[in-house]
Amino acid sequence: MKLKISELYLGFQNKIFEISSKDLADRDVTYKTEIIIAKLSLIEERNCFYLNGNLETKVEYTCVRCLKKNPKDLNVPINILIFEETMKHHIRNDQEIIYFNKSYDYVNLKDIFSDLIALAEPIQPLCDKKCTGLCPLCGIEKTISCTCNERSIVTAWDKLKDLHI
Repeated sequence: MKLKISELYLGFQNKIFEISSKDLADRDVTYKTEIIIAKLSLIEERNCFYLNGNLETKVEYTCVRCLKKNPKDLNVPINILIFEETMKHHIRNDQEIIYFNKSYDYVNLKDIFSDLIALAEPIQPLCDKKCTGLCPLCGIEKTISCTCNERSIVTAWDKLKDLHI
């Protein structure tokens, strides 16, 4: 998404942008919808511009236990400070910072939006909190009808059980 420099100085409130998921940088995210909705407001502050709002999209995660694909609605908050390259500022840890050059026609936001969507993925995405995963012997999902006996699994560490220490 490109934001015109002229729009920075005019500002806007609750403006809705439609962004194609194909236009965003590839961050290994599987989008279930082609259009990402960005509801944004831009306010000029003392020496910067404050862009806030949210991104709404639907993505697909793979469960780490059973490997099922699971769609999830995302609502990613946006808090970005936009500075002209020559402006001085105090670093804040709770917001992203973008610099722009007045000689350019626009500020490109696609990389930061891609990063924020990718960072919204859970560390261990699950299809369900009670997901039991796959059987290590037969590979069938344990909740369906795995008849394998987990105690019959032979590992390289089994010989250590015979030691009487």
